[in-house]
Amino acid sequence: MASASANGVAAGSDLAHGDGANSNGNADNTTLPRIYDALQLIYNPHSSNQARQEAQAFLESVKAVDQAPSIGFELASTPSNSPIVRHYGLSLLEDAIKHKWATYTVDQAGYLRNWVLQLADKVSRDDPLFLRNKVALLWVEVAKRCWVGEWMDMDEMLMQLWRTPGPTVHKELVLYILETLSDEVFSGDDAVVALREGLLSKACVDIFTPAAVLAEAFPSRQAGPEVRSGGEGWLNRVADLLKDCLGGDVKNDDAVRTCAVRSLAVLYSLMPWAVPKAIIASGCVPSMCTGLAASHVVVQKVSKQASRLGPPRGAPALRD
Repeated sequence: MASASANGVAAGSDLAHGDGANSNGNADNTTLPRIYDALQLIYNPHSSNQARQEAQAFLESVKAVDQAPSIGFELASTPSNSPIVRHYGLSLLEDAIKHKWATYTVDQAGYLRNWVLQLADKVSRDDPLFLRNKVALLWVEVAKRCWVGEWMDMDEMLMQLWRTPGPTVHKELVLYILETLSDEVFSGDDAVVALREGLLSKACVDIFTPAAVLAEAFPSRQAGPEVRSGGEGWLNRVADLLKDCLGGDVKNDDAVRTCAVRSLAVLYSLMPWAVPKAIIASGCVPSMCTGLAASHVVVQKVSKQASRLGPPRGAPALRD
């Protein structure tokens, strides 16, 4: 895998000729500008169907080159790029994680993981929601493959994002990561998760459940690898955030409302498997019920579904 910089890739531009990779499976110095050209062509309403098909074929071919992840990071991490270009960059990273992870060395996988962490750290309120959600999904895809393995400090990384001062955009990102991780590990049918289900499910119980509750409920529970950051647990943190949001201006403050909906979505995903004593101790159920009387209809709807343990129908607007 190449370094985070795709230097030497961008020079020249000729979408009509050449392949995405040379005979050695490497990008040549026309790849980056041809990516820009191809994406512009695809989204140009005046392009012919044949031109679009050729452009799409080229973009697919880029996924096969050795430098595809570094090209993806270069495209996705450049704020001046259009959302379409950045999303394509994220798709290159996604393809590498999903389809090539097993072929990478530990060091190469580490580079890929660190690129995802950098993208998560750099999310901004100015980024379209679909880009932020995509970064969260990449985080979970990496976690499914190496958390409680080569990656032991994921919970600490989440805590660092959670504590980021300023706008709530990093909290929203963490909430979506937690919701998706819970769904993938306990409700999904991913083959990658199935191979590591024991490790992942136990680690999820560890990081979501307060340490005191775990010790009380399961005094003889065999200790696993140390994966948690602090004794509070995400169930308590999310429940406290929901309580704070519902005490705020959910009607007029979009950030408060979004955090409330995200928090409800996380709590809904935890209800089927969370330790009952932890649910009671967190006080999340009364807060979920309080949301029924919230001053915004979206929060009311999501609270209603979460309280009934039904699918959070208000949440799809917050998904990719």
